[in-house]
Amino acid sequence: MDRLGKNMVQGERELLRDVMKQYHSKMSPSLAKLAKESEVVMKQFAPSHLEAEPFGTTKPFEEGKNNHGIYGLERIYEDRAVITPYFECAAYCRYCFKKSRTLAGEAKRMSDSDIKRAVEFIRHDSRIKTALITGGDPFLDIELLQKVLDQVSEIDHIRNIRVGTRNILFSPEMVTDELADLLASYQQIDYQNPRNSRNISVGLSINHIDELTPAVVGAYQKLIQRGVAVRGQTVLLKGINDSVTAIRELMEAFLCTGIVPYYFLHCMPVVGAKHFRTTVQKGIDIIRELSARSGSYAPHYVYVTPAGKHRLGPDAKLTYQMLDGKRYIRAVTPYRAEDFLAFSDSNSLPELHETDENGYIVSHYLDGEED
Repeated sequence: MDRLGKNMVQGERELLRDVMKQYHSKMSPSLAKLAKESEVVMKQFAPSHLEAEPFGTTKPFEEGKNNHGIYGLERIYEDRAVITPYFECAAYCRYCFKKSRTLAGEAKRMSDSDIKRAVEFIRHDSRIKTALITGGDPFLDIELLQKVLDQVSEIDHIRNIRVGTRNILFSPEMVTDELADLLASYQQIDYQNPRNSRNISVGLSINHIDELTPAVVGAYQKLIQRGVAVRGQTVLLKGINDSVTAIRELMEAFLCTGIVPYYFLHCMPVVGAKHFRTTVQKGIDIIRELSARSGSYAPHYVYVTPAGKHRLGPDAKLTYQMLDGKRYIRAVTPYRAEDFLAFSDSNSLPELHETDENGYIVSHYLDGEED
């Protein structure tokens, strides 16, 4: 923070103090060391006076979800359920879409009763094939993670278990041989009937090649070497990785170290994140440049509304609509309104969402800005 804030004027310092009162800051020892060496890493975690600018929502995605009365459970898709055992992280990304919870100090855990009820909910709906365990960060409490994995893996129709984490960057030393063995133990392959197999994978959030330190690479190699797939998830961030060169270098590093490029996410319109947000078109332009290379370079470029993900290809054409002086991207989602309302147990669509003549949800997504 000192390095980035040394040239701040008094008014900016006062705004920064207000930001820090509302949203906590934290870096793990390993990350703090890296941040001193890399400005692009520092920018992602150091509080900024720019976070005080009036902008965005505290719940850019969560406002479209309902937990069916079970803390830590979320569902808006037919085939997936999300379990969040622990709303805490070892470091706080300033653009986090759960900023109003994690950075505001809501470090709550699922109780044994919460986990049991979530598992029973999933067990009683065979349409759910994938369980995504996310956070906060599930790797912050391995005992709790194991408790969830043990129970979820006993559900017959769960065929994919995904664990989302950024903690491998924050604390690579926590990926021990014992943890890698534990995760791999949930992998079950049925050679006679492949559809009866169960796969476990890790979604690793990495935004810049500077984050791939020897310790981080060594940590996820322990998983890959045991057959646990590691998929890379990257957020498009202004001034950090919003260039073809930055994303190409990162994808190359992913590929040659065994990470599968998976999601390339537009930064959500979360409160205090305006300075991180490029236009959605900027991401399309980057994907278009990468499309001349091997198809393995191409992650899914998506932006996320409360109704779900929008996938954008290199030739995507955006439709804009001005609302209250702000530019929104208007798009028909792949989700039917009746399904969303049933899966999310909600009585109405989220704000700025409507139903078209065919029953599909139409969303309006607040675009970012270029300098």
